[in-house]
Amino acid sequence: MMSKILKPAALLSLLSMLSLNVAAQQGLDFNKIKRSSDSAAASERSANSAREARFKKAVSSAQSKFSNAKAARVKEEKISTQLDNEIRSNDVKMEELRQDLARELGDLKELFGVIQQTASEAQDGYKTSLISAQYPNRADEIQQMVQKLGTDELPTISEMEILWYELQNDLVQQSKIVSFNQPVKFVTGYQEDEEGNEFPVYESQERKVTRVGVFTGVSGDDIVTYKDGLGLVAYENQMQGEFLSLSSDLQNSTSGISTFLLDPTKGALLKAFASKPTVNEKVDEGGVVGYLILILGAIALAIALLKYLRLLGIEGSVRKQAKNLKRASLKNPLGRILKVFQDNRSKDPETLELKLAEAMLKESPKLNSFIMFIKIIAVVAPLLGLLGTVTGMIQTFQAITLYGTGDPQTMAGGISKALVTTVLGLVIAIPTVFAHWFVSGRAKRIEETLEEHVTGLIAKKYEKG
Repeated sequence: MMSKILKPAALLSLLSMLSLNVAAQQGLDFNKIKRSSDSAAASERSANSAREARFKKAVSSAQSKFSNAKAARVKEEKISTQLDNEIRSNDVKMEELRQDLARELGDLKELFGVIQQTASEAQDGYKTSLISAQYPNRADEIQQMVQKLGTDELPTISEMEILWYELQNDLVQQSKIVSFNQPVKFVTGYQEDEEGNEFPVYESQERKVTRVGVFTGVSGDDIVTYKDGLGLVAYENQMQGEFLSLSSDLQNSTSGISTFLLDPTKGALLKAFASKPTVNEKVDEGGVVGYLILILGAIALAIALLKYLRLLGIEGSVRKQAKNLKRASLKNPLGRILKVFQDNRSKDPETLELKLAEAMLKESPKLNSFIMFIKIIAVVAPLLGLLGTVTGMIQTFQAITLYGTGDPQTMAGGISKALVTTVLGLVIAIPTVFAHWFVSGRAKRIEETLEEHVTGLIAKKYEKG
């Protein structure tokens, strides 16, 4: 095995001999090649030496920084330990000082607690009080006192006097009716933010405002309220009827006693009444079905009125004709029947009776024309109202299916809108039924008058026969 493997020295000798033979054959300068190889080896050794020097220098620098960091860490740990000790010591001192303060305060601690509670309640009340519109900066110092009391810092005498003054001034202003000029904000529209939430857009106008204590504020025909950060804001809807006249009398009054509707809830009741939809708004909630019911009702009542007036005229002419049976007029039903009687007077009673019955049958449709239409509308109107209610309830339940019942107010609003058509149907049906009763009763009375005279004429004919 060893005889087949060449030793490294023998292999190098063999390679050298082969290279010399190749170099000799190709005419190369071996000495020149050797000098180049020696020069390259020297350059490589110099570069390696430089790299080793830089590495050693870097290692020395890193060791120095590491030593400095360890020393700094030890120093900071000592400082941290000292600070921890100081904090624990300060906590003990603070607790001792708090106990000393509590002992020194005694009953005054409860007093300052009452002051803090009173100041907090006053601050919250000023945010929505109408008096703050006249004295807009009165809550600033109260707010500073509340913040100060929240840090266990005691209020000064002057700060407590300010609180006392503001509370007294609030009591005085609650009993006054005052007019003053102040900017009032009106809602002009709504905008949506990036999340889809709507917020109102305001327009400010300089207006004369009349404040009735802390209860109600009015400006012209508008009701105003005070909101923190906005000032006076007018309600979107206005009050109607008696409130406007009383409000106008109050604002124009200079002395004496004026009658006015006072809101003891400081605006909650007025806001609820102002937000109450008007008749037109409720009708709009009925939609197409609601308007259809109103149109049919208007048509039925118009027809009933015209028909009633027409029947009154016919009844008057019939009564006039009944006083003069000898001169028949073709302008009224009784006259036309008398004309038939006069034209067929010579005939036998049975034939004459048939002729008069035929004349009566001709007059009856004229008297009862359009009366059945009134009755149909009286029946159809509540059915249309029920149809609108059912469709509205279907839409409400679909909305509940999609969005759930998280907002009962929205669900109640949908049900309220659905019931509007039922109300409209009943509102139309009830007067239409009475109108049909009046008109049909008047027509029946005329028919009974005609039948009475026809029966009398036939009776006279039989008596003569």
